[in-house]
Amino acid sequence: MNPTLPHFFWNEYRKRRKKAALITFAIFWGTLSILLLMAFGQGMSIQSRVSFSGLGETLIMITAGQASLPFEGLPKGRPIRLYREDITYLSERIPEILHIVPESYNNWQVSAIGKEVNRGVHGTTAEFALMRTQIPQMGGRFINADDNAQARKVAFIGWSVAKDLFGTEDPVGKQIVINRVPFTVIGVLKKKLQDSMYQGPDADQIYLPFSSFLMIDSQREIDRIHIQPQKPGQSLLVEERVRVLLGRKYRFDPTDRYAIGVWNTIEDFKEATAIFKGIEIFLGIIGALTLLIGAVGVTNLMYAVVKERTKEIGIKLAIGARRRVIIQQFILETMFIFAKGTFWGFIAAFNIVHLTRLAPVNYDSFGIEAYLLRPVFSLQIFVAYVVIVGVLVFLSGIFPAWRASRSNPIESLRYE
Repeated sequence: MNPTLPHFFWNEYRKRRKKAALITFAIFWGTLSILLLMAFGQGMSIQSRVSFSGLGETLIMITAGQASLPFEGLPKGRPIRLYREDITYLSERIPEILHIVPESYNNWQVSAIGKEVNRGVHGTTAEFALMRTQIPQMGGRFINADDNAQARKVAFIGWSVAKDLFGTEDPVGKQIVINRVPFTVIGVLKKKLQDSMYQGPDADQIYLPFSSFLMIDSQREIDRIHIQPQKPGQSLLVEERVRVLLGRKYRFDPTDRYAIGVWNTIEDFKEATAIFKGIEIFLGIIGALTLLIGAVGVTNLMYAVVKERTKEIGIKLAIGARRRVIIQQFILETMFIFAKGTFWGFIAAFNIVHLTRLAPVNYDSFGIEAYLLRPVFSLQIFVAYVVIVGVLVFLSGIFPAWRASRSNPIESLRYE
């Protein structure tokens, strides 16, 4: 590059500082808008996966139902129940099952240190924690195999239950009374996002060892069977085999979708992921159109600058300036403005994203703010943006620069 070029560039840039500031602001605003658009879009996609995993990502839930079709001489309308023996029955006949656990439920009065509330109480086994994202807070644990084997009077409680009964005190090791039976709290559920649920959010629930639950509620029927396949891709196969096997055992048509309830969270998660991926793509298309409009705007502005400086370009060419010097000067101005606008757009977007993430999420009343308040600033997206916009801006500047370099000095000097 010509050693005098930076000097020429800086002098010309200072002469047109106001116009350069307008172009810089346009690039700054475009950078800020696109980066925020992509950050909030990616944040919503990630938060959807996080909140969905609050229920369980690789889970199939089976519930009792009612036959809606006659079968082998039996009328429709028959209730179909689930029993404890079904756990062993299904696990022995479906090798694709990784974990299978029962869940029974009742709503009882729960009291501790003079306070009393009505809460959902569940009986289940140790694998339930893995399948349903039951992560204990520091200092506590979930139900384990020994708790079930020995029918221990222990309880794992939601954080909302802990707050209602114990306030700010640590409930681990303290006693609660459920249906007039004392239980020792062994853990409190860690706060989590959960937008899918049944019988209320996990924060309001209490979990007991299945054997201990049966001691205060001895019904043979169970409310729900949780199944985790060996592989997520086997979910539909497992679902179909469950229908066939239970249909054979309880004599209902396997194609009867009302005989038993099946909630396949794996397939639901695929659909939700596809929806949010579509939102990301849509936002990306809007960003791409914004980039294209911005590039056209830069091109028009640079053409206006060339037109304004026609006489100056003619003088430079007349006194012997080479065409490549004219091109380099315009490209250097374009790229400098681009770098300046992009830098400040990046700084503004980065700070807005991180300030937004400082806002607390209310886990007790999960809403749309949990999606909007967790944007994700991706360095990969910024690098891709710089590369794409850099190329567009370069192309936006090269054509006006090439046109300026091809000017006829005589005609340029006559230009008014």
